[in-house]
Amino acid sequence: VRAKTNIETEKSGRERIVVSELPYLVNKAELVKKIADLAREKTIDGITGVRDESDQTGMRITIDIRRDASASVVLNNLFKETQLQANFGMNMVAIVNGAPHFLTLKQMLEYYLHHQEDVITRRTKFELKKAEARAHILAGLRIALDHIDEIIRIIRGSQNSDIAKAQLIQNFGLDDRQ
Repeated sequence: VRAKTNIETEKSGRERIVVSELPYLVNKAELVKKIADLAREKTIDGITGVRDESDQTGMRITIDIRRDASASVVLNNLFKETQLQANFGMNMVAIVNGAPHFLTLKQMLEYYLHHQEDVITRRTKFELKKAEARAHILAGLRIALDHIDEIIRIIRGSQNSDIAKAQLIQNFGLDDRQ
């Protein structure tokens, strides 16, 4: 895993390396100290200064480069000598068919994509079922609106709600939910 870096050129023509993100589990203060030590000991040649310019807007470490040095060469040496580039080992274990398995990155991505397909399919089926139920009720309301006078006559002429319900179901082809 590498730090996110870019090379900026000042108005005077000097270059600087700006680090905006660090790899996982890398301590910023220790990294700045390590870069300063490497520059002081001349292990990495071409660094004139290191500053931590981080503030509320984000993390920013600037590494000033000598005029005669190449920023890309210095950056490659920094990747080699510091934690700007770090290896991070991990075990990719996932539950597959109810049992834990070690997976490769490709297998992990395949299982993830399959899972996402299942989630989207289930959600879509649920929403479709809900929409069909709503459409069924709206169809009953449409029938009721088309025959409103007759429905009012049936309801007023019935002795109780059960009889009215049975007559509406029989006369208009409605069901209990409608």
